[in-house]
Order: sequence, then structure tokens, then C-alpha cells
Amino acid sequence: MVDNCTRTLIVEICNAKSLMPKDGEGTASAYAIVDFDGQRRRTKTRVRDLNPVWDEKLEFLVHNIESMPSQMLEINLYNDKKSGKRSSFLGKLKLAGTVFVKVGEQP
Repeated sequence: MVDNCTRTLIVEICNAKSLMPKDGEGTASAYAIVDFDGQRRRTKTRVRDLNPVWDEKLEFLVHNIESMPSQMLEINLYNDKKSGKRSSFLGKLKLAGTVFVKVGEQP
């Protein structure tokens, strides 16, 4: 959603379903990293849950409202490995700015 008054993009990260187990114990501890226009935000980690629910709103500054249709939003999902090892990749979603809607215009 785009709020023209404050020129922010609000991205709602709701949930994920049927994630692949990645921790060797049949579960995953998932978090999302969201990138937009050189900005990065991260959700909280949902520990040992293959159907995590975040219900988090992440805000991004919109530098040029006219360029929104050509912008891409990328969401990467990872399994958080607390042991200091590198997080393992769970999935990716890319959305074109043409699908963003203004506040109050969402279905």
C-alpha cells in the first residue's frame, strides 16, 4: 500500500504455509527480509514453525512516487540458524510496483 501523505510504502508480512523443514528436526525457524529501493527490513523469527504467522507491517520511504510502477519489492524467506551458521534459504517472492495499491483502495 502507498500512503501519498507521508510517502511511505507499508508492506504487510502476514504468514507462510507448509515451509520445508530445515533444522534437521522437522521444523524451521523462519524470518523474512524485505528489500525495496535500496532499503532492507527484517521480520522477527518464528521459531520451530512450518506455518509461521508474522502479521508485521514494515515501512519503506518512497523517494520518487512516479517511479513506483517500475520498482520491485523482493521478499526472501530464510531459516534462522542460531548457532552462528549461515541462514538457509526457504523461498523468494518478487512483486512489481504496478501491483501496489494506495491506502483505502485495497480490496
